[in-house]
Amino acid sequence: MKRFVSERNVEFADCDSARIVFYPNFYIWFDRATERLFASVGLTYQALEQRYGVIGLPLLETGAKYSRPCRHGERLRLESWVDSWREKVFVVNHRIECAGELAVEGHEVRAWAAPAADASRSMRAVPIPGSVRELFV
Repeated sequence: MKRFVSERNVEFADCDSARIVFYPNFYIWFDRATERLFASVGLTYQALEQRYGVIGLPLLETGAKYSRPCRHGERLRLESWVDSWREKVFVVNHRIECAGELAVEGHEVRAWAAPAADASRSMRAVPIPGSVRELFV
């Protein structure tokens, strides 16, 4: 299973007044990690549109379970992978460790979206090609 791993130091600007990561930052990092996971197999957002007519990977659901705070100055490690595929939807899981300990487990449910034929909607979920799924094995 293809995984994307990134590391960073928790900076002061990432934190709230208690010097722990302000929780919306985890969702920003999840979003960036998903984009980078897809780019790591050659599927940048530009490539998705050019090759598959996909105009985005919109979020349908997100969530996180927090086990410990991540504090200013700690080293953060984020690992992301596609956990499951459905016909038009997929699930990306994220695992964050801070200072070598599990801190956050998160998920995103995303759609494989193309422009909508109906002018009243901007996009619609379409089937995910098998060739895309194979890139993540």
